[in-house]
Amino acid sequence: MATRWEARVRAAEQARFDSTLLGKLLATLGISSSWVGWLKVGKWGLFRLGWAFVPRTLKLVAGAFAAALLFLLVAPVMVVVVIFLQLL
Repeated sequence: MATRWEARVRAAEQARFDSTLLGKLLATLGISSSWVGWLKVGKWGLFRLGWAFVPRTLKLVAGAFAAALLFLLVAPVMVVVVIFLQLL
């Protein structure tokens, strides 16, 4: 029963996507909407579609940049925590 429900939800999401501007544009270009079935309709949908066409090396550079930024944000907090724990 759960699989039937998931199939109905997936079909409803697909119909909703097909009625959007992007869905109509892809249909006009001849791209099957089932190809982008994994693409969720929402504000991140266009980002996911664009990210699918980004070259692998650029994704690697973007991931390294994000990791470095995360490190620069977490490192000062960890320093403060270590200093605080040393004072106790």
